[in-house]
Amino acid sequence: MRESIGTAFAAALVLGLAGCGGGGGGGGGAAAELKLTVEIAGAAATPDGSGKYGVLPGQQVTIKASDNVAWAGDAGVSVVTRTDVDTTVTQWVSRFTNSSKTQTGTYKLVANASEGRSKELNFIVQTGDYRNGDYTVFAANGSRHKLSIDFEKATYSMTDTAGNTTSGALTPPSSPTYDGDWKVQNSRITGTNVSSFWVVGDNILGGFPFEKPFSTPVSYAAAPLVATRAFVLTQSKLDGTYDRARISFSASGGESAIAQIQISGGGTVMKQCTNQIIYRIDSCPAGSVVTSAVEADAEPGMWQLKNPADGTLLGRFGVAMIDGDKTYLSAGTSPADGTQVLAIGVPAASEYVGFMTGMGWSTSGTMDMTIASLTQYQMVQTGDNSAVFNLAVNALGASSPVGIRSAESGGDFFFTMRSKRLDVLIGARSPSARAGFLHLGFIQ
Repeated sequence: MRESIGTAFAAALVLGLAGCGGGGGGGGGAAAELKLTVEIAGAAATPDGSGKYGVLPGQQVTIKASDNVAWAGDAGVSVVTRTDVDTTVTQWVSRFTNSSKTQTGTYKLVANASEGRSKELNFIVQTGDYRNGDYTVFAANGSRHKLSIDFEKATYSMTDTAGNTTSGALTPPSSPTYDGDWKVQNSRITGTNVSSFWVVGDNILGGFPFEKPFSTPVSYAAAPLVATRAFVLTQSKLDGTYDRARISFSASGGESAIAQIQISGGGTVMKQCTNQIIYRIDSCPAGSVVTSAVEADAEPGMWQLKNPADGTLLGRFGVAMIDGDKTYLSAGTSPADGTQVLAIGVPAASEYVGFMTGMGWSTSGTMDMTIASLTQYQMVQTGDNSAVFNLAVNALGASSPVGIRSAESGGDFFFTMRSKRLDVLIGARSPSARAGFLHLGFIQ
């Protein structure tokens, strides 16, 4: 009897230890169930009666895993292709394209975790234009908006952060030469219409009749914009060095700032060179380096800049992928002085490279054609403020960013910088008469 009680007690002890993750030298028991959550266009999604998720072309699909996984996707012989947005071992973020005008397509995604755990998700991709959907707009009047666009219906709506919306129609491209150029129709437009949208992957570049900064009564003028849905979502991927053009507006006028910035530490630190001389960040005098902490914002894809000493909010920014290049974007009202700011940063280049054909828009309310070489920058502007510029391009000092050049002619003084697809020309800071000027274009 005593032996049977002892045997039962020992067995119970072993079972108890096993339940706590110990005992018997055999490990921690069965692994937890692998769980996946699905979001489509930013909202929680549920499958249909057949267990499949319906999605429109261009909509962002986000899958979050409860454990580290290896993702395996397969469209089979389907008409579907996938665009990766920002995928890690714990999340899968993508968009789908359906090449067919008449039939739906399918896509199977499998998440494989340790100990043989796996989950399968199946998607039905509807027909439609991949470019349709919602974009975050960074505007050259120093404001941020949401753009909702439907290329099949040729309509759009533009909504500012206060919830004010303006909408209208789009006129499709008129010739193969401008096959991506959609003219914007809007009641705000007077005079020559230079407002249009041009799609570059999951980004839209263009001009739009935004509110003039600090205008009373309110008036409108065409200004450049970058609209994106291609944000970098993983903080560690923000790291990089950027050549940044920044314009700001107050009630007294516009101002420019040209600088190199660097994000490091897995996307947790930003350093900016604020010296009046344009230095590379690694050559910037210590007293001119401003260091900020980077934290996630409530809006996915946006990040907060904070004073590391007291946590004061300094601004917000995003990093978008434009034709494979990380591009720094910031727009809004400065918490420090109430000015309206737009900043755009292209990857710091190892050399300055010219281009043969570019088109874009400027804060002068024009549509521009540009050509650049190592020695010249030529720009022809069309609009109510039409102008022609033939600027001499020169390298800056040995301690300056290689990818930034001066561009000047007589009293016109600018700086030029570029990525693979973006062309940026910014007016020199005060006392230059071009302070606050920005041309933003894309290289064809």
